[in-house]
Amino acid sequence: MPTPLLFVVAFGVALVASVLAGAVTTPKHAVVGLVLVGAACVAVSRRGSGLRAALVITPVFWLCFDGFVEHRDGTLGWGGWTEAWRLAALLGAALLPVAARGALGLWAARKRFRRASLEWFEPEMPERKHPSAWN
Repeated sequence: MPTPLLFVVAFGVALVASVLAGAVTTPKHAVVGLVLVGAACVAVSRRGSGLRAALVITPVFWLCFDGFVEHRDGTLGWGGWTEAWRLAALLGAALLPVAARGALGLWAARKRFRRASLEWFEPEMPERKHPSAWN
């Protein structure tokens, strides 16, 4: 999905997830809301193409979480290190599908490499007069 379209989808999903999480939780129990919004963040990030998508998605989800779950009624606020940790948690949630895709790619490459390394390989020597034969 292209990044501008992903931004629009992220905004819609973050808004709905934050309003629902805000209705279910209280600011005192915002961790539950953070988990719910983080799960929605993972779902949207799966449609993205990598790190750039995660960096677009994270601030959108954090702004909606901060406005509708933590401070209520769309009012934004900054609570110091607590907000920084929440922003980091949402960034980690957005990067989770990227890391999973990378791990699966490494696993597939490992299997391909192991299979390829069992094949017999005998290099051909160049002619004696060829410059690469001197190495």
